[in-house]
Amino acid sequence: MKKLYFVLALLANSFCFGQLSENFDAATTLPAGWVAFVGTNGLGTAQSWGTSTARSFSAPNSAFVRYEAGGLNEDWLVTPLINLTGMTGASLTFYGGQQYTDPYGTVYQVKVSTTSQTAHASFTNVATYAEADFTSIAVPALTSQKTVDLSAYNGQQIYIAFVMTQNDGDNWFIDNVNVTASLSTDDFSSNLKTTLYPNPTNGVVNIRSSAEIENIEVYSILGNLIKKYSGTESLDLTFLSSGTYLIKMTSVEGDVSRQKLIKQ
Repeated sequence: MKKLYFVLALLANSFCFGQLSENFDAATTLPAGWVAFVGTNGLGTAQSWGTSTARSFSAPNSAFVRYEAGGLNEDWLVTPLINLTGMTGASLTFYGGQQYTDPYGTVYQVKVSTTSQTAHASFTNVATYAEADFTSIAVPALTSQKTVDLSAYNGQQIYIAFVMTQNDGDNWFIDNVNVTASLSTDDFSSNLKTTLYPNPTNGVVNIRSSAEIENIEVYSILGNLIKKYSGTESLDLTFLSSGTYLIKMTSVEGDVSRQKLIKQ
């Protein structure tokens, strides 16, 4: 499957990376790293985000929060930290659905923070939806896919919050939350010319460079930094699992070259 993604990326003339992919199907509770809490007024503690088998895009589960009365309730569901370092064209997609046909005035929002997972004031609203923006009212399958442009956060690390605000309002289901970004082929060209060999590799990789290399960084396909090297032209990567990685090389003059590496 990884090889297929690699080929598709080449055909698209860009290198696409899945920074977050969650379908909530691994367990009956929220995935590790996700957090749920209420708004600043403290209302909405009787109901909180969890999972549901009632509706989903990919069975059996979706993330779900139920309405409650007693004031203007805010229920927040926030992702783990998403690394967009060195990325461009960041985008969020997800499937959503509500439950009832009557209009109850529920507001659904997507917010982004670059500093905190739990500080309400650190989040900026990037998308707002009304009940009418979600179908799937009478069917179990979630069919309303939403796309949110996150390009304003290219190169940063972010948290994404899904926030439902209501008073005796509606329910909200979300599923298949994906954040993707890409490195265009232009990002792989610079004054520093480098070659990795052998590539693909079983372990040891050599670097041929047009200038002296000062630092080398190895990243996963999700953009996570795995290891740093300095003062070497040979990398022992036998510890890596099979897959595709990004090697970032910086010369003593500060020029940068990025190369994809396939570990067999």
